Amino acid sequence: MQFSTADPGANGYTRFMASGNLKPVFYVAWVIVVGIAAIAIGVTSVLNWIVVACAAIVPPLIVRQFWRAPEQTMSESIHEARR
Repeated sequence: MQFSTADPGANGYTRFMASGNLKPVFYVAWVIVVGIAAIAIGVTSVLNWIVVACAAIVPPLIVRQFWRAPEQTMSESIHEARR
């Protein structure tokens, strides 16, 4: 696609491989889903909102500790060595 010779509908295969950009999206989506679920259930007390906040924030923090970037591929190693 360097000189616009590819089909206009074609997307680069690396578009969905950028997990670094997807992590914050998953974290924010989780917080939003938990918040919407709390509103749908009808949470009203302050203590229950504290529990909801913990349920919304703690899991993404734990997942962040274990969600590591994939190891460097052979292609990336070769590309880095050629620079």
